[in-house]
Amino acid sequence: MEATPIIAVAAAAASAVYTKKSYNEQKHQIKADNAAAQKQYELDVAQRKLTLAEEQRKNRNLLRQQQSAYRARLGAAGMSAKSGSGRAVLDSLENEHDAEDKYLVNQANISLEALLNGINARNTRNLLTTSSLNRQARLGTWNAIGSLSAGSGRTLLK
Repeated sequence: MEATPIIAVAAAAASAVYTKKSYNEQKHQIKADNAAAQKQYELDVAQRKLTLAEEQRKNRNLLRQQQSAYRARLGAAGMSAKSGSGRAVLDSLENEHDAEDKYLVNQANISLEALLNGINARNTRNLLTTSSLNRQARLGTWNAIGSLSAGSGRTLLK
C-alpha cells in the first residue's frame, strides 16, 4: 500500500522532467529556425542588391553605347553634340536612363521590404510559439506540483 504514493510521486516527477526537456528542445528548435530565417534573409538581401547593381551596370553601358552611336551620327552629319537638337537628344537619353534607374531602385526597395515583412512575420509566429510553449511548460509544472501534493495528501490520510 505504501508503494502507490511513491509511484504517483515518481510519475509526476518524471512527467515534469519530460515536459521541461520537451520544452527546452522546442525552444532550441525555434531559436535555430529564427537563425536560419535570418541567414536566409541576409542572403536574399545580398542577392537582390547584387542583381540591382548588375542591372544598373548594364543600363549604364547601354546608355554609353547609345550616346556614342548618336554622337558618331551627329559627327558624320557635321553637327555638334554640345548644343541644339543633338544636345536635346543626348539629354533625353540621359533622362530615360535616370527614370529606368529610379524604377529599378524602387522595385528593389519593394522587394527588400517584402523580404523584411516575411522575416518579421516568421519571427512573430516563432515568438507566439515560444509564448505558447512557456504557457504549456508552466501548466505542466503546476500539474506536476498538483499531482505531487495530491499524492502526499493521500499518503497523510492513510
